Amino acid sequence: MTDTSNDDSPNIPGAASTQWIQSLRKGDRVSAGTYLVESSNFKQTRNQKYFIQMSLRDKTGSMRAIRWDADKALYNSFAIDDFVEVGGRIEEYQNHRQFIVDTILRLDPRDILYEDFLPVSEREKDEMIAELRSTVESIGNGHIKALLQAFLDDEDILFALSHCPAGKSLHHAYIGGLLEHILSLCELARQLARRYPRLDGDLLLAGCILHDIGKCSELSFQKNFSYTNEGQLIGHIGIGLLMVEEKTSAMADFPPDLRLQLQHIIASHHGLLEHGALKRPMTPEAIAFHYLDNLDSKMGTIDTMEKELLGELQVGDNASGLWSDYKPHLERKLYFPGRNSDSD
Repeated sequence: MTDTSNDDSPNIPGAASTQWIQSLRKGDRVSAGTYLVESSNFKQTRNQKYFIQMSLRDKTGSMRAIRWDADKALYNSFAIDDFVEVGGRIEEYQNHRQFIVDTILRLDPRDILYEDFLPVSEREKDEMIAELRSTVESIGNGHIKALLQAFLDDEDILFALSHCPAGKSLHHAYIGGLLEHILSLCELARQLARRYPRLDGDLLLAGCILHDIGKCSELSFQKNFSYTNEGQLIGHIGIGLLMVEEKTSAMADFPPDLRLQLQHIIASHHGLLEHGALKRPMTPEAIAFHYLDNLDSKMGTIDTMEKELLGELQVGDNASGLWSDYKPHLERKLYFPGRNSDSD
């Protein structure tokens, strides 16, 4: 797929390391690379020449790409979420790698292995599902355990739960990311409940598992991570509230106050109304859960940022510290001290 002698590339079992975006470096040439088109825009320079600005992706990451001297026919020959075969070279622009495209051809999606084009959790799916089942089994409150079991017994929900990203791009944005996020929260919640015994540990665990359950219908994760119509028109909080209402209504004698507390955790877990919460947290468990969720999502975002920065380093680079670009959702740039290309 690429013509390059660079051996400093990610260890991805079962594939030649030089195939992946993360392994490409300035000066490398690509003869027939296959990528997913994340974005594509037809633009004009100040000299009245047309070009296509794109973002190309595989499961190791994405890269900005430019096709100079383009015309409308070429731009219309492929679209966002298409798979394309690309030839060109890797250059550098404003300290970031940039793919200069010479040739681009739309491919038949029936010939594509989709798993090669979306990032995937480093944890095994079956291992995470087993851990989730064990967590549900450990819950002492019979009503909560039965409700969570009803969700796990729903094959469509379990499939989506184990494949869905936790977000489109900000945190845990990879296949299995939502489940990885949930399990991380469950571990934090158990520790917090031991430190603050007045918190209902079973209710906290239920919040961990159900707070983003609506993302199973909000996000599409087939060829690309995108929002469904339901996701755009209702959103995962509203969807999650409806899902809990549906499951509890089918259960005999589920306590209404317990359902209300669970729904409040879902409704308030973003913390502030301007951040998407329907209500601010108003129970001890909802307050505690909001901070747990905020912490885990922020750390997930930071992990992604660090990996992207390390992926931009050239072979032999040795940086005493790395700065990210300004991130609007964090309202700051981030500094990673003492990182270099040999970091794990």
